[in-house]
Amino acid sequence: MTITPWCKVLCRIIYQAWFHPLAKYPGPVLAKFTNLYGAYHAWRGDIHRDMHRCHQKYGDHVRYAPNRVLINTTAALRDIYGHGAHVRKYGGYQVLSSKAANTLTMSDKVQHAHRRRIISQAFSENSLRKLEPAIQARINRFCHLLRRQIPQQSQLADEWTPPFDMAHSYKLASPPVTNLAFDLMTAVSFGADYRTMEEPRFRYVVDAIEKSNVRLSVLMQASKLATGGLDRKLFPSAAQAGARFVKFLRQLLKKRFQQAPTESVIDIFSFLQQCKDPDTGEGLSSMQISTETATFIVAGSDTSSTTMAALSHYLTWSPRCYKRAVGEVRTTFSSADEIVFGAKLNSCIFLRACLDEALRITPPGGGPLWRVVEPGGTQIDGEYVPAGSEFGAGIYAMHHNPRNWPDPGNYMPERWLENRGNDTHETSEKKKKHVRQPYFPFNIGPRSCVGKHLALAQVMLTFAHLLWAFDIRRADADEGWLETEDTEPPEYMLQDHVTGQKEGPFLQFRPRV
Repeated sequence: MTITPWCKVLCRIIYQAWFHPLAKYPGPVLAKFTNLYGAYHAWRGDIHRDMHRCHQKYGDHVRYAPNRVLINTTAALRDIYGHGAHVRKYGGYQVLSSKAANTLTMSDKVQHAHRRRIISQAFSENSLRKLEPAIQARINRFCHLLRRQIPQQSQLADEWTPPFDMAHSYKLASPPVTNLAFDLMTAVSFGADYRTMEEPRFRYVVDAIEKSNVRLSVLMQASKLATGGLDRKLFPSAAQAGARFVKFLRQLLKKRFQQAPTESVIDIFSFLQQCKDPDTGEGLSSMQISTETATFIVAGSDTSSTTMAALSHYLTWSPRCYKRAVGEVRTTFSSADEIVFGAKLNSCIFLRACLDEALRITPPGGGPLWRVVEPGGTQIDGEYVPAGSEFGAGIYAMHHNPRNWPDPGNYMPERWLENRGNDTHETSEKKKKHVRQPYFPFNIGPRSCVGKHLALAQVMLTFAHLLWAFDIRRADADEGWLETEDTEPPEYMLQDHVTGQKEGPFLQFRPRV
């Protein structure tokens, strides 16, 4: 008896729908049979919001692909991402670094721990202080370019800059935070100065990263689309953009390796050349240094630029938050020279609360970080799950779960503050409850982002400078917007393509006299 192809397909459908180990979990019908459901939403850029919608419709456990389940509970976070979790990193991350694995993509736990011990030294507090002059120089340049927007004859007048998009550059003189973040990360990672804030020559790199990530985000959900180069046929412009970025990266690395090590060269690249595993004494090979520093450009610049764009959106929408953040910065520092890493910057707790709340509502990467259950199976959220199945928790969905965060769509930095008697929005007990809730824009556990403190420090330093030096408003704001009644900011929306792609907000700046 010959089994026809159609019979095989029918048997496969019946198995996936009723007999697969994950068949008990509800979810979108198409997702039971193919990874293309997730790939479609990755292509659209709304996968993080679709996952949130699925949880609203199907509950805490959602079958989002034939062999994948999303979970939206606090207990699952520990079981999937915590120390000692009986899972490994999903192999599909290899599409982000096909030549050699890095700490973001490698699935082997022992290798990851070894690499992490070395790399974390480059992000120590002492290392960040050494990098601060390069960071300050780029932020000062950004502020200088903003001042140049004022017509020369109006420098002493009460003039605002023309409106410009914080996320994208439409003209040479308008530097968006995307270019600031790129200049920051290439400076601290490689000691390079591409000056994309002022000059258009290398701005294509930022555009190439964004376009390339559309294809990569699809492959993260359905890696088999790469078979036979099908992905390059489906996304030719994204593949070409990826090739342009790789070419740029190779030239950058070649130039950096040719640079002789000196004490005057202070960047993460040079730190990694010197760092050794404290347990084995081993260092990193040239290939390992290359693949790690390349990741910093993509992940680091996106995290910073998306966070800065989102924070500027929320602050300039809420007079209450803006006035309090400005008052805090301008009473903490008496001059721009005082705005440095350290105790004073750390004392700006409301600005930090504004930053944390922006990351909660608009995490730069809102999708799940998939994990594969190791041999023998494990318990996740109180249920046994078989080996080989894939589980994850959507960052955006967890941050917008009303059980975790009351009024999750409301921008309320006060929820991050404890024992603040002047806060009228919530009681102290409620605020204490909030800060214990699931919050992981940088992941948690042994695979949390190694560059978290650098990213947060850059954003805090940038906004301390901006709020100290400028008055800021939305381009469509009335002159007296600060005296208007506070309204709830709409969500700053992202397209999730591995990194967050964004538009706006359109802002104006006025130098303080």
